[in-house]
Amino acid sequence: MTDPKPILTRITAELPRVLFTEAREEWDGAFFEASRRANEASRYDTPERREVLGRERHWCCERALRRAGEAAMFNIATPDTNPIGGRYTLLINPRFVIGRAKLNQWRGNVKPVKYRKQLAAMNAAVSHIQNDFFSAPVDVDDDRLFGLFLSAAHPKQPEVPAFLNFAIPNSSLTGWVFNEPVENVLAAYAKVERPAEYVPDLVKVALKKPTSS
Repeated sequence: MTDPKPILTRITAELPRVLFTEAREEWDGAFFEASRRANEASRYDTPERREVLGRERHWCCERALRRAGEAAMFNIATPDTNPIGGRYTLLINPRFVIGRAKLNQWRGNVKPVKYRKQLAAMNAAVSHIQNDFFSAPVDVDDDRLFGLFLSAAHPKQPEVPAFLNFAIPNSSLTGWVFNEPVENVLAAYAKVERPAEYVPDLVKVALKKPTSS
């Protein structure tokens, strides 16, 4: 993975902080709600709960993404999968297209489904930085970036996510240009927003002539 600082700088400049604060809150709520629903004895029997939990978590996380996008004033699209059988959420603004994915491990790759392959092509220019510093820059028709919120279930606490990361995949979906916990992204906003402190020159203050009364 490349040095994340240039991408992180772009994220903090072009995405509102509220997107990440809301995502953190919504994902926690989504995992809790999915676990609660799947374990309702009046709805599902024990043999079905494992499969139900995965489905409930998927649906609740899709809603979580939409709610975070609404708070951040994104346009929200919910296209059909291809082949048709489901829907998926995309948050869209002039600089980013953002979806979500489930990972089985911290730095694992996402499933290269057709729509993700198409969207990942937007990341060709930043993938070039990762792959070959000396080759010619890659021209792309769309200068937006395709980002993903990544999460997975905690192995011992299924009602909470093991992690929530924000990531930029490379254009082939075989690795990551950027992949950091949401907490690290939020910390970067805090650094940007912290005003510079004025530290007086104490020597000059001490030597300053007192005003005459």
